[in-house]
Amino acid sequence: MGWKTGAFSLMSLVVFFGMGAAPLFGQSSISQANGNQGHRSSERFHFSYDEGFAVESEDGRTRIALEGLIQVTGKAFQPDRGRVSEFALRRFRPELYGFFDRNVMFRFEPKFTENEVELEEAWVGLHFEESNSILRIGRMKAPFNLEEVRSRRHIHFPLFSMMNQFAPAEDHGLFWSKKNEGWELGLAIYNGTGGADTGSSKDIAARAMHTLFDDGRKGHFDLGVSLTLGRQNQSVATKGIVNGAGEPVLRYASGTSLSGNRMRLGLEAVWFQGPWMGQAEAMLIRQRMSQSGVEDTVQFSGAYLDVAYSLSGLPIDFGGVAVSKEKGLFGLPGSWVLAARLSTLRNDGSLQALGMTEANRFSGKITNLSLGLNWVPSKHFLVRNAIVFSKYSDSIDVGGGPHNSEIALMVEWQLHW
Repeated sequence: MGWKTGAFSLMSLVVFFGMGAAPLFGQSSISQANGNQGHRSSERFHFSYDEGFAVESEDGRTRIALEGLIQVTGKAFQPDRGRVSEFALRRFRPELYGFFDRNVMFRFEPKFTENEVELEEAWVGLHFEESNSILRIGRMKAPFNLEEVRSRRHIHFPLFSMMNQFAPAEDHGLFWSKKNEGWELGLAIYNGTGGADTGSSKDIAARAMHTLFDDGRKGHFDLGVSLTLGRQNQSVATKGIVNGAGEPVLRYASGTSLSGNRMRLGLEAVWFQGPWMGQAEAMLIRQRMSQSGVEDTVQFSGAYLDVAYSLSGLPIDFGGVAVSKEKGLFGLPGSWVLAARLSTLRNDGSLQALGMTEANRFSGKITNLSLGLNWVPSKHFLVRNAIVFSKYSDSIDVGGGPHNSEIALMVEWQLHW
């Protein structure tokens, strides 16, 4: 049993007893709020709608809600770049969540596409009121990467930044989070594979974000840091790295594998005031990899800056922008958001030197500029439009001949409730 497996038991005990387990066994609102009789929700329920269809007890202690997210995306490329222009159902995600006796929580999120069904989140949790912390066990996102821990519903482009592909996928494990006095904290121990584990060791993730100021004059500003540590051993042959339009650029050669320790370090910042919003992240990844018996520690690094402006003048933040009642661009009702995102990614040259990538499928640096114009005619519906410029330091060939730049047009229709 490795140190990370032992850490699982230790972290479980520390989180459970150190972060507020006492109320569960004392006079908690879960089991002992009314002394020996406990505290039971009202037996009378009613239907309601508040950003989701819900059944709720009259005393508000029990609630089960159904939300949903549908995204359909279209992409168009230059004809000589070897890409396929297409429309695709990117996700249909029903979201069932709720709580019993206020503090016993759950969430279930399957994702349907035209080709597969994937379980994104499925967990049960306990909310500790005194510390305002939550302990969850099951499948969910690790506390790393600002794009992942915020709602996908209100992002400014059809896709996340290039750096998001290095963030941990939803995974099985134990997760703790806390929000209090301007701090947002997260800890997790999880498989590190996105599914069933390939070994007894576990990955560990930690994240801390603090609100430095929040006032009407300067706006709202958060600064954070996150870290993951783990070990992974699995083949990555035929997989690779994508550009800002989600299209493959670097492609790993047959026989290439992850073969040891992995570290991710992230820095993040976000600011919003009135119609302006900006967020940025920088990330460093070090991963032990192998090819034909030769091993090396490979490094990836990059950053992005995302800036958005509400043309309607209404405030914008992580919850999106309010819907304007006035007519905007092109005489259409609703709000309009103008956005720009600059991303850079540097790939370790040893990937090519050691034969870990296929021929003509490596670029030491990928630069992406995305420009977007989004229409928000309803709080349940929006249209994202983007033009994505990608530039490569080394020529690549994905089937249309060598090139070091390309352009993509993207549109996405989204319905959410």
